[in-house]
This record gives sequence, structure tokens and C-alpha cells, in this order.
Amino acid sequence: MAGLFDPFDLGDDPFPEFARRRDAGGGSWGKPPYPEVGEAFYVFSHALVSQALKHPLLLQAPPGAYQEVRRKISANPALDLLTRSILLSDPPRHMNLRRPLAGSLTFAAGRGLFDQLASRASALTQAAVEKPEFDAIVDIGLPLAFSGLERILGIDIDDPWRIGYDAKLMADALDMRIGGINEDANEACRRLEAWVSRAIESGAVRPNGISAQMLAEVDAGRWRRDDAVANIVFLLFAGQATVVDTFGNALVALANAPGQLSLLEQGEVSWSTAAEELLRFCSPVQYAGARIAAEDLPFGGVTIKAGQAVVPVLASANRDISVFPAGDRLDLQAGISSALAFGTGLHACLGQHVARVELAALLEALFTSAKGWHLDTSRILRRHSVLFHGLQTAPMIRRIDQPFA
Repeated sequence: MAGLFDPFDLGDDPFPEFARRRDAGGGSWGKPPYPEVGEAFYVFSHALVSQALKHPLLLQAPPGAYQEVRRKISANPALDLLTRSILLSDPPRHMNLRRPLAGSLTFAAGRGLFDQLASRASALTQAAVEKPEFDAIVDIGLPLAFSGLERILGIDIDDPWRIGYDAKLMADALDMRIGGINEDANEACRRLEAWVSRAIESGAVRPNGISAQMLAEVDAGRWRRDDAVANIVFLLFAGQATVVDTFGNALVALANAPGQLSLLEQGEVSWSTAAEELLRFCSPVQYAGARIAAEDLPFGGVTIKAGQAVVPVLASANRDISVFPAGDRLDLQAGISSALAFGTGLHACLGQHVARVELAALLEALFTSAKGWHLDTSRILRRHSVLFHGLQTAPMIRRIDQPFA
């Protein structure tokens, strides 16, 4: 019988352990995802993950005993801000925050950005290949993601490297952890809040982005100003992390699957089809945020007590062969939706359509404007994170059989 699951002891390749847990029934008690809660029930199968994400009694912060835990968590500025965001809000507040923004982040809106993003990605790649070697994350992925964010938010990001650095530090507050919150995350949060506040006060918010929509909600009395600031800060992090991490993971996955790589290089699959499968196989967020039981309930063959946590393992659900026949194998021609890469139910990612378009634009740029280059897998550097699966660096070098232009 499988023992207590330990998410902190899986290293860079957690997928064999995920597969064992799926085969053992799909659910397992495990170590706390953060010290403020006790043992959590982790779910690994596609069916149980979907149920957990949609269950009306599994919430972010239900009334009752868990509120004391929430108060302890909110003592940290970074987590206090995140509890005011769409991500960590429950109904009815969640829908109050989500409803005004959803219309601007539809499938059609995402597709409408493709030409602009593809042009930007192509320009970034063409500039990168002029160098003896380049970093696909630093030179292409992050700048493209922030270009998308500028368009979506309607705010010029004057120093994306600084904002990106602080967003990554703030992400540590969301990560699974054994101890307390790193003070660097709190300081990064304060800097991001200050930057957003200055942008609002200086009139830098353009009328054609979702930041302006948030401020309209404030003016109408439906939101507080802090709500707008918190959600803009949250999107500065979430709006680039998902696509950049998937892009880095995709480069590694393709380097390890030369047959699949050749499909892209030879144009045998569309960029959007490839992006869909890579989002499934290269899930950037390994675990959804813990869901807390509002009352005692039967779930996954066990009883979850009120106040106990259920943790959906998104990356495992996306490898479940009952839904995805390729399972732990990359198959760019599968043609199956990667829905759980972005969650499902009430908290399904608002920006998922834009993320898909950004990833497709990055793939197209790299495999059309950087032919003859490949990932130097010996020098990649992964993020130091349990929750987030991605690369910090993705060094690209020219193949020795490819002459310089």
C-alpha cells in the first residue's frame, strides 16, 4: 500500500510517482502543502481532480474553524494581497471579481491577439539568432509574455525585467512550503503594489484594457480600490508565468522526443494543435491550490473533515490514460483538449485563451525563425519550486551542421 504522499521529495521528475498514485486508486493522504494546515488529501486521477475543482463544498476559505488559518496566512503581505485576488476568493465575491473581466478574455479575444503576438515573437527571435547563442526564456519567452500583458492590462510596463523578477519572488508565497513565507516575497509584493498604484495615479492606465475595467468597477462602487490593485498585481504574475513555464518545459520535452520535434520542424502539425498537447504534457502548474472542506464530506473513498484540505494534482490528471491515451508520452497529433492545464469549474483560468495563443506564437517564431538551433539540455536551469514546473534558463545553441548566415 502506498504510504503518505510527500510532494517535497519528488525532485524534477514527479511523474512516475503520480502514475503510481493514479494506479493505486487516485487519491492519497499526504504531507501538508503548507504548515498552517494538517495532512491533506491529494487527488491524482482526472476524475477526482475534476470533481475536487468543481465540488461546491471544497472552497478556498470556508467559514468556521479555517478562518483562523486564513488570518495567520494573511499576516504576510504577499498572501494578504493574493487572498484579495480572483484566485483565492470564494462565491459570491469570486463572481463579483470575475464577471467584469470575463468578456475581455474570451476565445475570440485571444485569437484576435495572435497576429500581433506572432509578429512580436518573430521579431524577438530574429534578434536573438543574431547572437552566438541565446536564451529562449530570457530573450523570447518573457518579453513576449509581457507584450501580451501590456495589451491585456492596458498598462505600459516600463521595466518588464524588474516586474518579472518581483512577480517571480511573489510566486514563492503561493508555493508549497514546509516553513514560513520568505520575506523577499513580501517585499516584492509591496514593490508591485506600489508600481500599480503609481500607474493608476499617474493616468498610465489606457481605456482599452482590463485594468480600466477594474477601475470602472471601483468608480461604480462595486469594487474597492484595493481589489483592483490586488488583481492587477496577481495578473502581472499569473499572466506570464503559465506561458513562459510551459514554453520552457516544451523545449525540454521536444528535445527528448526527436520524432515529435521533427513534426514541428517539418510543419506537419499546426502551432495551435502543438500548443494544446504541450500544455497537457508540460503542465506549468503541478498542483491546484488547496481546497478546504466546508463540512464533513465523503470524497475519493475517504471522509474529508471540515477544515481539511484536498489538493488536486493537475499535472497528474493531465497524464491520466483514461482520458489522454498518450499518458506520459508526448503526442503532438493527439488532438485532445488540455482543459485541466488551466483547471476547470469556478476557478478555471481566465487567461487560458491568451496563454494558448502566446504559446502557439512562440512555437511558430522559434521553429520558423530559429531553424538550425537547439536547446542545450546540459545547461538548463529549472525553477526551484514544488508548485510551479518550469525553467529559469533555456540556452539555445546552433547545431554544428548549420553554418552561420
